[in-house]
Amino acid sequence: MQVLRRAVEIEQMSDSSEIWSALVQTLATEGLTFVNYITSDPDRKDVELRTTCPALYESRDAASDPFLLYCCNTYAATPTGSDHVDDYPHLSLHDRLFILKAGKLGFRSGLGIPMRLFGAGHFGGFNIGADMPRAEFAKRFHHRSEELRFFLMLVHRRFEELSGGGPVKIAFDLNEKKFASLSPREAEVLSIVTSGVTQKECARICGISHYTVAEYLKSAYRKLGVRNRVEATHMIANHKR
Repeated sequence: MQVLRRAVEIEQMSDSSEIWSALVQTLATEGLTFVNYITSDPDRKDVELRTTCPALYESRDAASDPFLLYCCNTYAATPTGSDHVDDYPHLSLHDRLFILKAGKLGFRSGLGIPMRLFGAGHFGGFNIGADMPRAEFAKRFHHRSEELRFFLMLVHRRFEELSGGGPVKIAFDLNEKKFASLSPREAEVLSIVTSGVTQKECARICGISHYTVAEYLKSAYRKLGVRNRVEATHMIANHKR
């Protein structure tokens, strides 16, 4: 849980460059040396890229990164990197060459972890990996995908806050036993809704449907043993005391 402890420190940082440096350093200590953070508007005209490998984009616009093209239609973590290129026969030759180039630059195996899906105002997320065979990478990191997702979600939300787009922080410690069973998305939705935001507005903030918000809340309430938002809000308020 080292990455989650580090997230507490990152939450106190107020400079985006400092946050990026802390993120890269934290993941590097875990063995994840390749880090991409990329977000875009739906038309891919307003693209933000932070990367540990700028050489990868010397001959290709970040707007056409395969992560944006293929990984942001589901919140499931997608295996990425050159060792996985043959797993995706739908890739164009241009995409394959880009991914193989990434492998030569040290990105053999990784995980694409979206923060916002295509269709939201801005979508995108993180593509993290290492110069490591896929079997070794899977053994070391695939079972930690939700831990990593939660850490990256906190970093993403901090970036959003500093740019004026992130109104809510996670309101409780996911390491505590009573909240440990929540998924990162359940924790985010629960935090937003128990802060007084409507389910409809929560859906807009998260870039998902209000039906999906309702399903996340139903699952979160069940895991916490509460019946509704009032009881959940009371539990969180008592947690803060």
